Amino acid sequence: MTEVSLAKIIEAVIPQLYLNENNNTFDWGKKVSLNLNGMAIEYITYTTGGRGGHVGEIINYIEAESRGFCALNLFSFEMEKDYVERAIATKWLEIVTGMSQLDWQKALDCIQQLQKRTYENLPIVKNIIIDFDGAGNVALSDPSQLKLFDMMGGSNYVYFLADKELNVIAYKSIDWHETTDKTTYSSTPNFLQPFISALDDRKVAIALTHSGDIIIYKETGMVLSIRKGHAVIYENSFVKNLYKEIIECTNYNVQCNLFDISWDLAYRRHGALIIVVRDAEYEKHIMNKESILSHEQAKGIRKELVDSIKQISLKERSRIKNRSAFLELASIDGAIVIDGSEGAINAFGAIIETADAVSGSGGARTAAAKSAISYEKMIPIKISSDGDI
Repeated sequence: MTEVSLAKIIEAVIPQLYLNENNNTFDWGKKVSLNLNGMAIEYITYTTGGRGGHVGEIINYIEAESRGFCALNLFSFEMEKDYVERAIATKWLEIVTGMSQLDWQKALDCIQQLQKRTYENLPIVKNIIIDFDGAGNVALSDPSQLKLFDMMGGSNYVYFLADKELNVIAYKSIDWHETTDKTTYSSTPNFLQPFISALDDRKVAIALTHSGDIIIYKETGMVLSIRKGHAVIYENSFVKNLYKEIIECTNYNVQCNLFDISWDLAYRRHGALIIVVRDAEYEKHIMNKESILSHEQAKGIRKELVDSIKQISLKERSRIKNRSAFLELASIDGAIVIDGSEGAINAFGAIIETADAVSGSGGARTAAAKSAISYEKMIPIKISSDGDI
């Protein structure tokens, strides 16, 4: 594996690092240099990123292991890539949870075995909370028990409590009164909030979703996802601050709530396009004026429900008012337009005028997002139907 190939894997696994292959000059962020097998590789990160905290620890690990990574010769780049991704992912999990890298290797092996199973042609879904201080006797991977385990621990409020080796300690459910609202901005999708209510600093949770995604999360937010077989690590505060820096000149609570709700949209797998605007100038770039709630051409259900829709707000601190309604409106074809100062919905199902400089490739949502970038005071957040933000 070459140093450049390793650098590209790192870029994919650590989302706040952007590989600067051509040594370009940027008007945002700052440069971070990694020493990969003796070669200096330059990345761009945002102002609050860099080599601090846990991210600094994983970067130090990658640099220390880079010689071995580059020496890999498995006669398959995909196998080499999987090896490096798994090594970085499990080391990251060790850093942020305290559970050993070896234990995480075993845990991911078990979850990925379950990921391949089906029950009556439906994918297996699992909710698991690992108690670092507990001890169980029957392994979740026990072949003699799999037919029973397949349909257990997969409902919205039901989970397995397991030890670090994924031996079952208990089979539990969470009552409505035990579920608490989010107290801070979080990267964990809201459908996992009941299980967050059962976590503390000696527990970590694993979710295997209907779509086959693997999410590993703590009380404070998501720390790792594995989607389509590829791992991505997350430092909650770093990614939140990325939203804060990109969506500039808007209300702080709106910026952070957009960070929060983007994860819900990503794991719904419907795709969405959020356009954050700073003034009414955006209206001239909306092709279907009837999608604008306050416009004289507004009609039908938009006109009838304007008062209800105006109740949806991203302005409150650590709380998205009428979150579920927002998610539905964002999933409608077209863009949902948000006032960057007030956090209110200005339009939904909006068709963005295609800019002259935007080519026709990449799909309608991509073209709309690129067009929004080219117009002043419009900031797009594009979530693909595959879940990429």
